Amino acid sequence: MNFEVYDRVGSDDQKGAVLIVVLWVLIALSLLALSFSASVRTEVNAARNTVDQKQAYYRARAGVDYAVYRILEAQSAFSQAQQALQGEIGQQVPDVLTGFLRLDLADGGADIEVIDESGKLNLNLAPAHLIYNLLIIIGVDPVDADVITDSIEDWRDQDDFYRPNGAESDYYQSLERPYFAKNGLFDVPEELLLVRGVTPEIYYGRKGLTESGERVEYYGLQKYFTTFSTISRININSAPLPVLAAIPGLDYDVAQAIVAMRQEAPLMGIEDVMGRIPGIPTEVANYLSMMQSQVYTIISTGSLNHSEVICQIRAVIRVGGMGPKPYLVLYWNESNLEM
Repeated sequence: MNFEVYDRVGSDDQKGAVLIVVLWVLIALSLLALSFSASVRTEVNAARNTVDQKQAYYRARAGVDYAVYRILEAQSAFSQAQQALQGEIGQQVPDVLTGFLRLDLADGGADIEVIDESGKLNLNLAPAHLIYNLLIIIGVDPVDADVITDSIEDWRDQDDFYRPNGAESDYYQSLERPYFAKNGLFDVPEELLLVRGVTPEIYYGRKGLTESGERVEYYGLQKYFTTFSTISRININSAPLPVLAAIPGLDYDVAQAIVAMRQEAPLMGIEDVMGRIPGIPTEVANYLSMMQSQVYTIISTGSLNHSEVICQIRAVIRVGGMGPKPYLVLYWNESNLEM
C-alpha cells in the first residue's frame, strides 16, 4: 500500500518536471520566433528603403534635368529680348532665373532650388575686405573673421609667408591629421573646410533664434562663396542679401532696399538703382555687374509620397560653350547631407 503511494508521488513529480521543461522549450521557441520575425521585418524594411532610395534618386535626377531645361529656356528668352532691344541705348535684360521649382511625378517628385553663381563672391578673386565684411555680416566673430580672411589669402597665394592672422603649411602640419597648405586657387568651395578657422558649422551654417524669438540662420559660407563663376563682379539681380551688404558703400538697409526693388521687377541697370536710392557712392558700381549669368547651382531633392526617404543632388552647370550638349556639368554631389 505504501509502495503504491510512493510510486504515485514519484510519477507526479516526474510529470511536473516534464511540464517545466516543456514550458522552457516553448519560451525558447517563442523567443526564437520573435527574433526571426524581427530580423525578417528589418530585412523587409531595408529592402523597401533601398527601393525607395533608388526611386527618390531618379526623381532627383529628373529634377536636375528639368532645371537645366528651364535654365536653357530662360537663356533663349534672354537672347530674344536682347535682340529686340538692339539699338535702344542703356537697355539691358537681366537674367534672373533663380528660386524654387517643383517637378511633380507619379507618386512623388522633386523640389528644386536654382542658384545663380554670379551673385556670390569668387573665392579666388574676391579682395580681402569683401571677404571680411561678409564674414562679419553673417555673424562670424571679428577675431575669427580676421583669422579666416588671412588664412584664405594664405591658402590661395603661392608663397609660404603667412599673414598676421593667417596660416601656412607649418600650422596645418601641426594638426592631428596634418596636411599642406595648397598655395593655389580653390577648386571647389568645400576646400574652405581645410582653411584655418572654418568649422563645419561656419561652412554649412546653423539655425537659431534671435532674442525676440525670430528664426534666423547663422554663417553658411557655402551659400555666399563660389569657385565656378569666372567674373569678379557681383550680379546685382541674384546676389544674396549678405553679399550685397558686404560691398563698401552699401549697408544692410540699402541692401534690403535693393532686394525689395528686384523682387518687384528685375533691375535694368546699376544707374537705375543709384537713381532710385540716393546716397549710394559711385564706387559701388565697380563691384556690381549686370552680365548674363552662365553658371548655376541646382539643388534637387527627390521624394516619394508614401515614404520619408529622400535623395538630394547638388550640381553646378555652365550653359553655352562648345560640345554636343548646350551645357557642361562642373560639379556633381549625390550626398544626402544638408548643403
